[in-house]
Amino acid sequence: MLRKLLLAAAAGILAASFVAAPADASPYRVIRWDVTGFCQVWDFGFGPGPWPHDYKIVSKRKHSLGAALRAQDRLWHKGICRW
Repeated sequence: MLRKLLLAAAAGILAASFVAAPADASPYRVIRWDVTGFCQVWDFGFGPGPWPHDYKIVSKRKHSLGAALRAQDRLWHKGICRW
């Protein structure tokens, strides 16, 4: 009985550690579509990447949507992105 209790407690702690740990702490990045040159912010922490796969990541990971939008604006002013 004690073994079953300890096994259940260990399984609960293990399951809680998977739920509590985020997959990616900073999922936002700015991507640039190859054909159009249009840049947009993409949340890589939510589902798969964009489709079709004709894009390039042009920014580092950003912790918030606001930071990613500021990075997109800077890239636009540098001429890397088009609107």
